[in-house]
Amino acid sequence: MTLFGGKSSTNNVDAYLIFHLKLRAPNLSVPPYGEYQHFLYTTICRLKDEGMTYTEIATWMNDNNYLTARGKKFRNAHAHSIVKKKKNREVRLNKEYESTLSDFSLRFIDRTLVNQNLRGRKRVMEMI
Repeated sequence: MTLFGGKSSTNNVDAYLIFHLKLRAPNLSVPPYGEYQHFLYTTICRLKDEGMTYTEIATWMNDNNYLTARGKKFRNAHAHSIVKKKKNREVRLNKEYESTLSDFSLRFIDRTLVNQNLRGRKRVMEMI
């Protein structure tokens, strides 16, 4: 991405500071975590903290008529996957990246001829 860092002008010369700014924002392309997905995650974590295994959690979820986020019956792998993917997601979203500035350049544009032509046209218009 090229950004113009600034512009300075006199009557006949424009000066531009040009640079490249590299940004990385991983949270812009991630869909939001659904309410039901969050409910499943917190419920599974609570049951895990109470000492249940993933197999027991899957059985409990099925006994209480909860389905996976895709509408399927729970298995122990589903419960484990929900916790694992949520933790990976949090790590990815909270990772901070450094921005970098590079390729600095200073460019000057001499507008002497352009300004002279504009003044000359203005004088011609005044005569008409």
